[in-house]
Amino acid sequence: MKKRNKQTIVGLIIGLIALSLLGAYSIDRQNRLPRKIVLIPKSVSPDFEFWQTVKMGAELAAKEENIIIETRGAMFEKNISEQKQILEKAIEEEVDIILLAATNVDALRELVERARKKGITLLTVDSTVEGVPHITKVATDNVQGAAILTRHLAELLESQGEVIMINFVEGASTAKERATGYEREISQYKEIIMHPTVYTQGTTADAYEATKNVLKKYPELKGIVAANQQVTDAVCEAVEEMGLQSQVSVVGFDSSQTIIYALERDIIDAIIVQKPFNMGYLAVKNGLQAYRGKKIPEYVDTGYKLINKETLYLTENQKLLYPIIK
Repeated sequence: MKKRNKQTIVGLIIGLIALSLLGAYSIDRQNRLPRKIVLIPKSVSPDFEFWQTVKMGAELAAKEENIIIETRGAMFEKNISEQKQILEKAIEEEVDIILLAATNVDALRELVERARKKGITLLTVDSTVEGVPHITKVATDNVQGAAILTRHLAELLESQGEVIMINFVEGASTAKERATGYEREISQYKEIIMHPTVYTQGTTADAYEATKNVLKKYPELKGIVAANQQVTDAVCEAVEEMGLQSQVSVVGFDSSQTIIYALERDIIDAIIVQKPFNMGYLAVKNGLQAYRGKKIPEYVDTGYKLINKETLYLTENQKLLYPIIK
């Protein structure tokens, strides 16, 4: 009986030690800082104000958390193979957290799965990959945003006329979602003729040429939905150059100095302004929580707002259009 009691006591001691060590590890995990976060946007071009603002938000969050963050990316969205190489290198380095804006829903799937198998915390920002379960996406509700933008255009056109969407790189989840929202909404207007969506290579130059071709091909066109900043910049430039601003109503995604100036001069009628600063900031904050073993939602909605000339100068809208870190 004494031997059995002794064994029981020893077992209890061992169990208590194990629990103590486990608790200490758990506390350390909850408090530890990652060595490095790598942000991989679709573009690092200084002309792409959207991604520069995402970077600003991510850097502020990293500064608050005292974490090193590094931005690596291709110059243009169309450089899918270059983004794959950048992601592969980050995985090989076994960085702690990767924040990825995927340029293609399929092309990066295998690398994303590899990163997760290696224990790397990976979240997607703005654009995601398909076929990978339980991956957190920090983004705008693009389907809903595109639908609201399209509805605004339909109202401007009094629910009739020819319209078209000029989109960016085909295969990006955001391009797909915005096309879905646009098509669902426009299909409700029986007197609106929807021409096939035009995809571009994600640069202003390419979108500018595509817009001019569209305007020549459809001389009776009444409305254009531009799907991101580069496309919206280009559409504004082409419409103004061809002197069609009184004939063609333009609505678009995102903001830039070019777009704001065009809005002031009635070249474009309305824009959906996303919150890219929020995207970068919340991606870092949620990435850190996940790294520490805490549960985070699979979708973090970063919000958006429709802005037109009448609401352009409202204080809350100016903050969205000109985010500043103080």
